[in-house]
Amino acid sequence: MRNATETVRFARPLSSARRQTALRRTFTAIWARRRDPHLRLQLALFALLGAAAWAFGHIVEDYLTGDPLVRWDVEFSRWLHEHSSPTLVSVFNVLTYAGSVPVLGLVTVAVALYLLRRGRLNAAVLLCVAALGIEIVNPILKLVFHRPRPELAYVHLDTYSFPSGHAAGSAAVYALVLYLLARHARPRWQVFAAVGYVVLVAIIGFSRLYLQVHYLSDVLAGVSLGAAWASAWLFVYEWRHDAVSQFLPDRLRAAAARLRA
Repeated sequence: MRNATETVRFARPLSSARRQTALRRTFTAIWARRRDPHLRLQLALFALLGAAAWAFGHIVEDYLTGDPLVRWDVEFSRWLHEHSSPTLVSVFNVLTYAGSVPVLGLVTVAVALYLLRRGRLNAAVLLCVAALGIEIVNPILKLVFHRPRPELAYVHLDTYSFPSGHAAGSAAVYALVLYLLARHARPRWQVFAAVGYVVLVAIIGFSRLYLQVHYLSDVLAGVSLGAAWASAWLFVYEWRHDAVSQFLPDRLRAAAARLRA
């Protein structure tokens, strides 16, 4: 019994020492690659994932605890309703379709086919899986939080409000699309893509507010959720390009090869 007890006592410090050694080696390896652009890109995506996830969690906490942000939602919604115009309502009724599931689906399929024609099977599969995933996760979260829609909505919907599906879907899908398309482009085109992404997502998000189908916190939560979702999948993609496509059946791989030919 004494030998067994002594073994347990010495096993814990040894295990802790091994973990510290492994962490030290990991940090040493990262520091050795500190000038590697690919490593910097991975770290940037990981940092963006952390920031977006933190923002989403903070908004969720505000909603659950009834903090000022959520209380201000109703006042801002009423202010928009009082200062709205029929013309802008009609305009945003059209613009909001850019974040709808059918449009995002068409964009995903079109870009995926383009990537396949370019021989980028891994990128095409990642785009399809990630786009489908956000459209599954968001409705589940709506059921979890079951927040009613604003009472003054111009468009009456039967689904719940938090988080915004248009905001989450557009923030995720357009980030994936523009990243994968502009990944090897010139720096100025990458800047244009980033600015275009921010403008597009902002317009879609504001359209949901102007049409009174969402509160501000719904849209902010949707954008942060979509950004976190896209960052997570892109981090996996940069870490290992075939992390998703390796699970494809051989028949689908052959079909993708024929499409490229």
